[in-house]
Amino acid sequence: MTSKALKLAVLIGLQLGVLACLTARKNSTTTSPLDQVAGNEGVARYMKTFEGRGALADDSEPTAPAEALAKFRYPDDLALDLVLAEPAVRQPVEVSFDHRGRLWVVQYHQYPYPQGLKVVSMDNHLRAKFDKVPAPPPGATKGADKITIFEDTNGDGTFDKTTDAITGLNIATSVILGRNKVWVLNPPYLLAYPDPNGDGLPDGQPEVHLEGFGLEDTHAVANSLRWGPDGWLYGAQGSTTTATIQSAVSKNVHFLGQAIWRYHPDSRVFEIFAEGGGNTFYIEIDDKGRLYSGDNGLSRGQYYKQGGYYTKNIDKHGPHTNPYALGILPNMALEGDRKRFTHAWVKYQGGTLPARYQDAMLALNPLHSYLQLTRLQPTGSTFSTLDEARILETTDHWFRPVDLKVGPDGAVYLADWYDSRLTHIDPRDTWHKASGRIYRLRARDGQPAPKFDLSTYSSEQLVALLGHPNKWFRQQALVQLGNRKDKSLVASLQSTLRADTSQLALEALWALHLSGGFDDATATVALAHANPYVRMWAVRLLGDAHQVPPALSTQLTQLATTEPHPEVRSQLAATAKRLPGPDALPLLKNLIKYHDDAADRDIPLQLWWALEAKAESDREAVLALFEDPTFWERKVVSGTILERLMQRYLMAGGPANVASCTRLLTLAPSAGYAKVLLAGLQKGLRGAEATALPAELLQALRPYQAELREESLALALRQAQPDALPQALALIADSTTEERERLSYVRILGEINQPAAVPTLLSVVESTHSTAPLRQAALRALQRYEATDIGLRVLAAYPDKLRVDQDVQAAALALFASRTTWARQLVQQLESTPPPMSRDEVPTSTIRQLQLLNDPTLHEAIQRLWPQARLATSAEKTERIAQIGTLIQAGTGDAQAGQTVFTNRCGSCHRLFDQGGTIGPDLTGYDRSNLNYLLFNTIDPSADIREGYVNYLITTQDGRTLFGKMKARTGTSLTLEPLGGEEMTLPASQIKSMQAQETSLMPERLLDGLSDQQIRDLFSYIMKR
Repeated sequence: MTSKALKLAVLIGLQLGVLACLTARKNSTTTSPLDQVAGNEGVARYMKTFEGRGALADDSEPTAPAEALAKFRYPDDLALDLVLAEPAVRQPVEVSFDHRGRLWVVQYHQYPYPQGLKVVSMDNHLRAKFDKVPAPPPGATKGADKITIFEDTNGDGTFDKTTDAITGLNIATSVILGRNKVWVLNPPYLLAYPDPNGDGLPDGQPEVHLEGFGLEDTHAVANSLRWGPDGWLYGAQGSTTTATIQSAVSKNVHFLGQAIWRYHPDSRVFEIFAEGGGNTFYIEIDDKGRLYSGDNGLSRGQYYKQGGYYTKNIDKHGPHTNPYALGILPNMALEGDRKRFTHAWVKYQGGTLPARYQDAMLALNPLHSYLQLTRLQPTGSTFSTLDEARILETTDHWFRPVDLKVGPDGAVYLADWYDSRLTHIDPRDTWHKASGRIYRLRARDGQPAPKFDLSTYSSEQLVALLGHPNKWFRQQALVQLGNRKDKSLVASLQSTLRADTSQLALEALWALHLSGGFDDATATVALAHANPYVRMWAVRLLGDAHQVPPALSTQLTQLATTEPHPEVRSQLAATAKRLPGPDALPLLKNLIKYHDDAADRDIPLQLWWALEAKAESDREAVLALFEDPTFWERKVVSGTILERLMQRYLMAGGPANVASCTRLLTLAPSAGYAKVLLAGLQKGLRGAEATALPAELLQALRPYQAELREESLALALRQAQPDALPQALALIADSTTEERERLSYVRILGEINQPAAVPTLLSVVESTHSTAPLRQAALRALQRYEATDIGLRVLAAYPDKLRVDQDVQAAALALFASRTTWARQLVQQLESTPPPMSRDEVPTSTIRQLQLLNDPTLHEAIQRLWPQARLATSAEKTERIAQIGTLIQAGTGDAQAGQTVFTNRCGSCHRLFDQGGTIGPDLTGYDRSNLNYLLFNTIDPSADIREGYVNYLITTQDGRTLFGKMKARTGTSLTLEPLGGEEMTLPASQIKSMQAQETSLMPERLLDGLSDQQIRDLFSYIMKR
């Protein structure tokens, strides 16, 4: 076929694809109808009545591929090609290139429900439990997913040959070639199909290498296979799935939610590389071997370091695997366009785009349909990100880029899911099953890569590729070298390592490792290398073995003394976490003693995690570090490690750990350090009932009792020592006592059980001399006690003393809502004459909390006092959305006037353009151009409660009903942030029940009382760019 005829055939195929798209939405619902997916009537009813939220399917039609291409805007120095479209590709979730330059596409047709499974339960986040675990091939139920190879046979840039490599897959997310196998992630399994001839077509049934990846949420399953330069196979897992992994060697490796994991195909070891992040569905590895991913929040993502614990929403996604992490690393800081969300990004190192793109981040935003150019700026041992420009955007909201890769030609290839729907928060299968596109973003004069097959290259030719300007060729050459393990290359690679100081030296180190040449002598050379990234990777490779020979241990310890580069020091800390104590602790001591990394964003916590890993296994050696008074003087010790170490020992409990606390107090060089240790001790005991600490520890405190009165008395108060309560109450009642100290005792009285404290706490509430923070703390503490007169006295104090401050008012109302007795007193007084407050002073959030007490008497009173508090029906909300939509479109709004309306109606809870409160999500990064989305979430706020903003209803063993956001959770305690109040920590033993609430605190009738013009103004301001 001629080139002209071929292009004509492609165009005809694209037009046929459009015809298929026109009926795809209708037909897609037949792919997995709810009655076939639901395992029981309850699940079917829940799925059918669930109100979807987010970027739902709309009634718009897909744009023809050629017309869609014409809608894109991009800089003059770039060109955009449509290389594939439906029907050749549909629902592409991943693109990649193999050693022959062929384009591989994973087509996620089976999404969202696995074939052959039924949902037996589903939570409010739509996480499903299925009736069984699917079997792996060949006995597996066949699904609709497939993996397709597209080949450019004549080098003209057109993919003219199509081969379905593997079909019948059932929730398949990723594919990669290597080690004479085709590796496929098909959760719950990692499969390896035999491919001895390297053509990509399986030559037999697959072997299961890993099993146990969760299927609860198929938009968050295991994904993104990548070969690391170290020969490990890396992958990601999203936020709303769990995993308990089994391999031939590794057993029961359990983790919850988002993580980066890796698997070694030779040793068959599986391990968690790092934990946390967003809904992690991408991996990028740059030229220095750094590993990154995107974010479904407002940042550009994470730079994942080995053994790191990163930010995550524990109330939705579960805790990290280490309860003693006691800190998390943040996402890379962003200066720029904080719009949700950067799903995936590449660090462009392809060599053919103009120079301004080299080493920059090209970041996808599928929600807002654009590609962002962002600069990575070194910030200590990590990076911050600075937005520069949007380099690809369109008015076609169906453009949903979900993956991108740099190809062998140096161009950037983008997988476009192509659908008006993006949200996963709708159980109905309304996805547009018949659409999908692949684009190529290239230099304006960019040309296709010549034909090649790296598997036919000699080993020497592959080594020569390690100097190629396109990172893709360098990484592919390493994969081939890892396949071969050709030891004949070792001498020449060692020579390169010694002679070169550029990127080539790092590539040579990786090649040596993959070829079996990373021996002790090579490691010695690499640790002393002039290139810091060679040193960094030598440290990492040594740590992967979990042990080092004595000579190399000495060299690592010496390197920790002299290393000038922060990323190398960061890796030294990560490696120390993996090494045995005798090797790790001298290394850590030198890192701490000879470098001031206290201000680095990552290193202080990395040092803590390395030390924590040895806290019990190498207890004596850890404590011996603190025998040197100068060790205490290091900022990272006093600012990060001391308090956490004390807290960690107390949390773990047991005689040996408590004795370690005593030892630390005994070794403290001064009262200042003892104060830090006592802060850790208090945190370790926070939320606990009176705890008997041994006499030895109390004896160690005595030298500091006079100088550290507050800390010593606070501990004695927790210990229920007989003389502690009278002393504390006297100091609380004394207005000359420093407020900080009074607050400390008041807060403790809210955690322990001392009914004798009630009169003093009430006096604080009633006193005209009490400050607002002190009153607020006393009101919180009073919730701990069930005396009937508490509610009456707070009501009496309310008109003159409590309503004057917003936070105090909120604390008082929270007190009434925490116990049924006090709640009844509140509503009785509101119906009396004159009432202590107007019923209009009681916000919707408090009314909701009163309703949650489930008391019939209260329910009747609430209906009389606040008839508007009734939740609207679905039909009423739908009608209201239509009314407001028509109203807004009938006139023009004034954004400046709308800012005032926003401040008064929304600003106490939501931030917009860096102004406002933090009770609810920051609205700046959301899809504010979508009026339907905004109206839906304003009038039906409970339909989309963002992660991190779910409130929990907790009942305690002593009769309280508490309401707030979960801020932290360990095996022994839970920290709750009530609305408008201070955090409170509850011991697990006090919690009787806990339930996530599906109703938002945001009132449904937020727009009531506004004029038509005010509503237009408000939405004009919210939708302002």
